This record gives sequence, C-alpha cells and structure tokens, in this order.
Amino acid sequence: MNQSLNKKFNFLFYYQCILAVGSILIFFTEISSYLYTSGIFSQPPLFWIVFFGIASIPLLFLQIKYLPRSVISWCFGFIFVSLLWFVLLSIPGEIAVEELRKRILSVIFIVIMIIICSLNKNIHYWIRWSIFITVLIAVFNNIYEFFNPIAFNSLGTGGRSAGFYLNPNSNGAALVLGMIFSVSLLQPIYRLPFISIIGIGVLLTFSRGAILGWLVTIIIFTITRILNLQKLVYWVLGIVTIMITLGSRWSEEILQDLSFNQNSLERIAWFQNISSSDSEDSADSRLEVAQLAWQMFTEHPFFGNGIGSTLTWNMEISTHNIYLYYMADHGILGALILPLLVYAVTQHAHGETKYIGLAFAAFILLWGLFSHNVLEERYILIMFSLMAAMTAVSQLEQKFQLENKS
Repeated sequence: MNQSLNKKFNFLFYYQCILAVGSILIFFTEISSYLYTSGIFSQPPLFWIVFFGIASIPLLFLQIKYLPRSVISWCFGFIFVSLLWFVLLSIPGEIAVEELRKRILSVIFIVIMIIICSLNKNIHYWIRWSIFITVLIAVFNNIYEFFNPIAFNSLGTGGRSAGFYLNPNSNGAALVLGMIFSVSLLQPIYRLPFISIIGIGVLLTFSRGAILGWLVTIIIFTITRILNLQKLVYWVLGIVTIMITLGSRWSEEILQDLSFNQNSLERIAWFQNISSSDSEDSADSRLEVAQLAWQMFTEHPFFGNGIGSTLTWNMEISTHNIYLYYMADHGILGALILPLLVYAVTQHAHGETKYIGLAFAAFILLWGLFSHNVLEERYILIMFSLMAAMTAVSQLEQKFQLENKS
C-alpha cells in the first residue's frame, strides 16, 4: 500500500515539475506570443493557457486548501470591482468588454500558475533554474539582435533588442525579474558576473525603466547581503565605463552604422547626458497622456470613469503608468490595485524568500510607473504566482520549525 502511495506521489511530483518548467518556457519567455505573432504557430497564446489550465486540474484537488488566501481574495476582489464598474460606469462597447475579458483571463492565469507552482520547494528549485537558463538565452538573443536588428522582427526594433518579447521594454523587465528569482541560486562568487551579464542584456534594450529597476534591485540585494558590497563597487565601475563609452561620440557613429532608428539614437544621446530631457516626442506624448489621465481622475476621484476609460480617448497610447490607468478607471481605489497584489504575494515571507520578495515588490511597484500592462503580461503574472507559492512554502516551513521547537 505504501509503495503504491509513493509511486503516486512521485508521479505527481514529476508531473507538476514538467508543468512548472514548461510554463516558464512557454510564458516567461513569451515564446507563445512570439510564435503566434510571427506566424510560426497558428494557435494564439490563449491555447496554451487553456492547455495548462486543463493539465493543472489533477493538482487542484490536492492543493486547493493550500492556495494562498490573500491572493485568492485579491483575485475575487479585482473581478468584483471590475464587473461592478463595468456594469455601472463603463461606456458600452467592445473596448470595455475586451478590457474586462483581459482582467478575467489574468486572474484565471494567476490561479492556474499558483496551482502548478504550489506546495513543493523542490518544484521552486527547478522553476528558478529554468528562469536562470531562460534569462541567459534572452541575453544572448539581445546581443545577437543588437548586431542583426531584424533577427526576431522583420521590421526590426531600431537597435533596441527585444528578442522573443518583441517589445524592448518587456524584454528588459523580464531580465530583471529573472535575475531577482535566480541570482541567489548561485554561489556568491558567481553572482556578480551573473548580474553584470543581465545588466548588459538590459542595457541593450535601452529601456530606462528596466535599467533603473536593475540598479534598484542591485541596491536591495546589497543591503540584504545577497551581493558583496566591496566586490560590487568594482563591477559597477566597469558597467558605468561601458555606459559612458556607449554614450561617446565615437560609439554613436558606430551605432548609426548599425541602422539604429531615431528613437534609439535619442536614447543613446540620453545616456551621454542623463541630465538632459527625454526625447521630445516621447516626453511630450507620455506627459500628455499622464496629464489627461490625471485630469480624468480629478474629475471623478471617488468612482472613476469605468474600466477601459483611457483606451477610449483620442490619444494613440494609454497612460504608460498602471496607477494612473486604474485611477482613471476606478478613482482612488485604482491606486491600490497593484500594491495590494504585491502585498498579497509577499506578506509574511520568511528566510531567503523574504529578500526575494522585497526585491520583487520594489521592482514591480517601480515598473508600474513605466507600464500600464503589468497585470496583463504573462511573463509578469507568472512571477506573481511563483512569488505567492514561494511565500506560502516559506510560511509552512516557519510554522513547522516553530512547532518542532515547542
């Protein structure tokens, strides 16, 4: 009898491990979207969500009572608020319906991935090593795309490496998230070279938000002693030298020969003189949409304007800021949506998970200032699920240790 139970347990472990690693390879790398967008694979990313959702059903019955209540509560609250605002305040139309659909799909995806990632620290170990491998591949892709601008996109990204993410900003954010979850797997001697490699990959995206997030993460890991401060200084000096060289006139002439577009050249000029303002078009458009979203919020500060309100205006882009995005939709309540989810997945974490959670929280809250798609992009949502699962396991371990002491 015990033998059959052990076989069943081993089968479920390997089954869950395959699903967990597979979900990283499919969703964290964004290869599902890339293959569909490129016409290589005919099935849209929704196909993979349905596939993993069905595949996770056997795990659900075993783990349902262990699902983190704080995250499940946030999911129900987010859907309830979205439905209520959709019915009472939203302008009827396809845009509002599509926004509601995206929110429901995001919640479903978070829950599916929590089920796949939950309960087993060994599963987290394999997931994190998978993340480590994928970010190294992403850095390689960025370097390759830097010299071959149309390697992943026939139209090219003008010198800003994007890889499978097709968006340089998403690429940079994914690299930082990957670094957060995988750097502590390495021995201390290898951590600084690893974060430097990630830094090069992030730098090639020319995403200022990602570069700032990389620096903030390094500071947090230094404070928490995941990184050695003395050794870090030498590595930072090397990175700064590269950035100064990148901003020099000599390198700018070379980069122009690499068929960079105007946006990329402006960002290189910005690295040359960081105190200067952003590129004129980019700065004006971002400031204009931010001002418009703030105006919409101040006109209806308590209840907002209904979901998708910043998608129905005359501007070609939305807020580039998730706080303004939800504040325009839901009023003051909207400012709490992302922070509450971050709190839900990191609260009461212990041990190493606590430090990972601190870096994760800082980066996500910062990234929300640069993107309004934080709760839509699957490479980010799967990290929320992993963080929630790791926090839950750390709490169980802490409880077990306290019980053994008493």
